[in-house]
Amino acid sequence: MGSAAAGVLAAASGAGTASAAEEAAPTPTDLGWHDVRAYGAKGDGTTDDTAAIQKALDACEPGNTVYLPVGQYRTSAPIRIPPAVTLQGTHGGGENEWGTPDPEFGLKPLPGFTGEAVVLILDQLKGGYSRPALEPRIFQLTIDGSALPRAGAEVDGIRAVGQIQHVQLRDVQVRKVTGIGINTTYNTAVPKGPQAPFCLHFERVSVLWTGSFGIALNNCTDSVLQDVYVLGCNGAGWWIAGTGNSTFTNCRAEWSGKEGFLLKDWSGVMQFTGCSTDRNTYDGIKVENKDGRGILQLSGCRLTRDGRNGGQGGGGYAGLKVVNSTAKVLADGLLVTAGNDDDGAQQASPAYGVSVANSAFTVVGSGFVDGVETDWRDGGGNRLLKNGAVLSV
Repeated sequence: MGSAAAGVLAAASGAGTASAAEEAAPTPTDLGWHDVRAYGAKGDGTTDDTAAIQKALDACEPGNTVYLPVGQYRTSAPIRIPPAVTLQGTHGGGENEWGTPDPEFGLKPLPGFTGEAVVLILDQLKGGYSRPALEPRIFQLTIDGSALPRAGAEVDGIRAVGQIQHVQLRDVQVRKVTGIGINTTYNTAVPKGPQAPFCLHFERVSVLWTGSFGIALNNCTDSVLQDVYVLGCNGAGWWIAGTGNSTFTNCRAEWSGKEGFLLKDWSGVMQFTGCSTDRNTYDGIKVENKDGRGILQLSGCRLTRDGRNGGQGGGGYAGLKVVNSTAKVLADGLLVTAGNDDDGAQQASPAYGVSVANSAFTVVGSGFVDGVETDWRDGGGNRLLKNGAVLSV
């Protein structure tokens, strides 16, 4: 990439005579959009379009957009998004029932795909960029991993590595990848110490049926996530560590193979507003934080029928569980409800509405808490555990 990408300046300049190479190079629109078909992509559901898509991305100047018109683009290696460049599809799916046909648009890795993620976002050091890794964006895109071998290597849907600021996802769906749906991780080679992506902004994002976690956030401080939905992933729906001073609004975890939300070791404040869970195998929200500077605020959250435990119920699982935590956990308008599957089958869950043990500070000021065995469980070893006068248990 670079500011002198062939075709970009040639289109804007009227001076001189363009060379044959410049005349043959694709040019973006006046809006700075690069159509991948001009770079050789087919989008026919069969052709390997990896090289063509990457060529379009590498031709971008900061602020440009690479556009994937309607079609299904097969890939055999990770697509890398440079700093300040947008990858734009035509449609990012929402919730789909299991067994419905997979979409015939967006990115679909081939069975022989090799690499760590379908889309890879790297920081300046790992990417070898001339500028800091700021504002990579993905809009209106579906990533369908259904053709990846289930017994093969784990492949993430989107992976962001290192010191990357302001990753933006809007109207994006990741489905059926064999690894983590959306994964953020450290670059340990940064001179001033390990660095992870921060200031994430996600809106209307769905992650479905992954082989591992739905979404993994490592130290993604100062982030805002709204209407992000995780369904049917084999690990925890959300694995969140060190992501303080962040806000989660109307986010959801459903039918996860482990916890709905697993929150670990952060400082600063995390706020969950209007978030919900349903029928996760383990706890709906589990807090394990050994940093006494951490604060979790739950406002109007709804935790439903978690602790499914393979349909058996029991197992000591809870809608909200706080264990071995020094963080401050405060909840108002908390609704924890027990029940069976939609068809009335299997055992009712969770075993406990709220369960707290060996923790420093948990206060539930208001709401309704229901558990099959016990609504409110004090597991001992707690310094402060209180429920408000209007809490119904």
